[in-house]
Parts: sequence; structure tokens; C-alpha cells
Amino acid sequence: MGAPVFGGADIPMQIRALLAFTLAILMLPAQWTVQIAEPEHLVDYALLVVSELIIGIAIGLAFSIFFTGIAIAGEVIGQIGGLTASQIFDPISGDQSPLLARAMNYLAVTVFACIGGLRVVLASLLDTFETLPLGSGAMTDSIAIMFLKLLSLSFSLSIRIAAPVIVSVLISLLVIGLLGKTLPQLNLMSIGFGINSMVMFSVLMLSVGAGIWCFQDRIADCFCIIFEGIHCPIDIDYLMN
Repeated sequence: MGAPVFGGADIPMQIRALLAFTLAILMLPAQWTVQIAEPEHLVDYALLVVSELIIGIAIGLAFSIFFTGIAIAGEVIGQIGGLTASQIFDPISGDQSPLLARAMNYLAVTVFACIGGLRVVLASLLDTFETLPLGSGAMTDSIAIMFLKLLSLSFSLSIRIAAPVIVSVLISLLVIGLLGKTLPQLNLMSIGFGINSMVMFSVLMLSVGAGIWCFQDRIADCFCIIFEGIHCPIDIDYLMN
């Protein structure tokens, strides 16, 4: 319900609920003979259900944190390029959404789906029934460490993607400032925003491929961090080929 693509706000709630119910039905035969301690009280039963929910929420949130990095990169590129006003209203989330952030996010989701990332998401969820059996509890230190590592990975990814545009626009601002100080009669500051936008779009067009390559290169690291957090030994190369 919270993973990218499967749990995106663009997917209707009925479809997400149907997918979750279908996965539960598919996993039912494999868990039919699993023996767990019967809860003595209703509170114990509620804690058991909540512990299982935490596992799924943690996996979905972990992948969402990773995808946030590329969305932040698009938002930073739009702001430094003077596109802060070019935002659209997203009727699904109810918020103003930067155009470049949404475009980068859609591009990342497309690449993620093409290289088999959806299959790995489902595999990581289904294998938790073996690595974290029913009733074993989900609040472990490894999950907290997993989130910290993913936050660091997501931040570094956003910096790597946005760095070429940031450096190029800063150089453009420096050149415009020097020329404006040297030749004030040119009045370059009045056209500075247009020049920065052209530089931003030109560099983005040349570097978007490298940015997506960085995203694809970091996906394996994201999977390793998540699998380590949920104690799930999965062969990533086998699933993604």
C-alpha cells in the first residue's frame, strides 16, 4: 500500500486494496500450517496484527524514501533554474507539485519498472514470512538502521543528480555578475533569469541520462540495505535479470 508504483497516489485506493487482498490470498497456502502462540487477550492479538503491518509499512516506506531523492533533485533543479512559479496543482495529493520533480519521479518509476524492481519489491515482501515469521515481532534495531542508511543514500543521490545543473547555473550567475559589474550599460541582470533557465534546460538535457544512470546504479544498494534490515537474503542479480 505504500511502495512506489503499487502504493502511489495515482493508483485508486480500490486497486491498492485489491492488490493487497490478492497477495494475502496467494500467501495463505504457504502459511496455513505455521504454528504460532495463540494470543490470550484481544490486546495481544492487536499487537500481533500491528507487528505484521509494521513490516509491510517499513518496506513500502523504505522504497518511498529512496524515490524521494530523485524528486528532491528535480525540485532543486527547478528552484535554482527559476521555475519556482511553474507548479501544478495535484488533485490527488491536494498539494502544489513542481513540474520537474514530477517528471523526474515518473522517469525513475519507469526505469525501476523496466529493470525488474517491482518483482524485487514483491519478493522482499513475500520472503519476510520466512525471515520474520508470524508472531516474531517487527520492531528491531535493524529496521531503524535501515531507514537511516536509506536517508543518507537518498540525499547523496539527489545531490549527484542535481550537481551538474547547480554548478552550471552558479557559473552562469557568476559570469553574468562579473559582466554586469564590468559593463553596467549592458543591463544583463534584466535578462539573467532567462539565461539561467536556458543554461538549466541545456545542462539538464545533457545530464539527465547520467542522472538516471546514477539512480539505476544505486537501486542495488537500496535493495541490499532493505534486505539487510529485514534479514532477507535475496539474490538481487537473479531477480533483476
